[in-house]
Amino acid sequence: MLVSGIAVAPKAAAVKGRDRYLDTLRAVAIIRVVTYHAFGFAWFPWFPAMGIMFALAGTLMVRSIDKSPLQAVKNRYRRLLPVVWAFGAIWIPLMIWHDGAPSYWVDADGDPIPVWQLVFWLLPVSDPPGSEWGETAWGVLWYLKTYLWFVALSPLLLKAFRKAPWVVFAVPFALLVLAEFGILPLEDWWGSALNDVLVYLGCWLIGFAHAEGIIKRLPLPALFAIGGAVALAGIAWLAGPGNAQALEEGQQTWFVENSSLTLALYSFGVVFILMRYSSRMEWLQRHRVIDRIITIFNSRAVTIYLWHNAALALALGFTDRIGLYPWYVWFPLAWALIGVAVLLFGWIEDVAARRKPELVPGKTRAPAISVQPSSPTTPESASPVAAAPAGPGARYGPDASYGPRARHGSEAPNGQTGPPHGAERPYDPYAGAGQPPRHARPYRRDPRYDVPQDPAYGVPQHDPRHRPAPPPRAPRNPYPPEYGAVPRSRPTEPRRGPDYPDPDDYPDRNRNRTQR
Repeated sequence: MLVSGIAVAPKAAAVKGRDRYLDTLRAVAIIRVVTYHAFGFAWFPWFPAMGIMFALAGTLMVRSIDKSPLQAVKNRYRRLLPVVWAFGAIWIPLMIWHDGAPSYWVDADGDPIPVWQLVFWLLPVSDPPGSEWGETAWGVLWYLKTYLWFVALSPLLLKAFRKAPWVVFAVPFALLVLAEFGILPLEDWWGSALNDVLVYLGCWLIGFAHAEGIIKRLPLPALFAIGGAVALAGIAWLAGPGNAQALEEGQQTWFVENSSLTLALYSFGVVFILMRYSSRMEWLQRHRVIDRIITIFNSRAVTIYLWHNAALALALGFTDRIGLYPWYVWFPLAWALIGVAVLLFGWIEDVAARRKPELVPGKTRAPAISVQPSSPTTPESASPVAAAPAGPGARYGPDASYGPRARHGSEAPNGQTGPPHGAERPYDPYAGAGQPPRHARPYRRDPRYDVPQDPAYGVPQHDPRHRPAPPPRAPRNPYPPEYGAVPRSRPTEPRRGPDYPDPDDYPDRNRNRTQR
């Protein structure tokens, strides 16, 4: 059944959209980061949220590099740097107001920070400097620094990974082992950057393996064996040399972040297994609120990550002043402040990505309809027919509900033969405007109407399930005009045989024949 006046658009080619399972993983990882920084539970880092975020970013990076490596790097830097600049434009003046000029700022060891390192706020190839009071805010920038290094190295890494993936997997762990034994020094401003890159490079390469299909092709026993063995190796290192420094300094033991090698191995093993699972997440369509929240977390991931520590500090400070100490007071307040930050600064991500700015992303948009008046003065070039591509079936358009293309598919009503030759196609408001509304798609997700395409002509093949009802047949003419004039009467020659009477018994019938 078709809705009158609306032509159903043909089934478009499958376009690979966002993987909602990966989007859900990213949202869960961001929530884990915020919750861990709020409560500081020692067991929270055992869920490798940062490794998941790097793996997801690596997967998306492969798709962009395949189109244009240089453009992929430029686009990532263009989308991220304006967000960092806006963050620094607010926090650098606040730190100067609170702690004085940058020449008075000191690092964790109490040494003065060189003023020239302020350039890292413009291009964070290392940790941007800041005062001790502002560390709550600028301390999260290590993630963006590491991300930008991975983006810059990805074109070369991907070439090497495609040639020898398992060798490239082993490189960061081998360098971390050298660093643990003091063979590879990780000192000064470049040492922290190199350490962070080596810790999470394995997870970034997992994103490469996911995009290349390596993880999907692995048998499940091999997948769990590799991931489990690497994760157990990290735990074993933590049980031995990995906890040595924590024991000497009296810090908490059995903390996965006590050792860089342990964090790298454990994050790799867990993320390697998690990236194998895939789900269409169709249940999200029935829960619009959850689906919208996941979209917001993915569209505003950088903004949430940058401002969540400041929101937590403001919420704790405010509730302490008014004497409300329970967590169920300050923790929801912190999320409310994060929402305020998303409203105030989230649009910068849209502008940097060259999208239309919006306060709350994820709003469902209806297809744009350009109404054209049906007047005789309307130029022919403005009609949908003039914009139709040339080729077979172009007279009626690819989404017409009549004509030679429609007779092969399920869109044509039974018995419809199409307009006469030269007839103008009626105006279709949904032509070229995306998918029509749901009520105009009667056969959506109906497997009975999945007609195979004819590769030669691009139209559905003949299928008896889609054949329209034939018109009533006219009585057969035994004397077609091409064989001459139709005789006025049947031949008068009588039939002879044992089953027929003798013509001589009826002389009147044979009088004309006898006279001839």
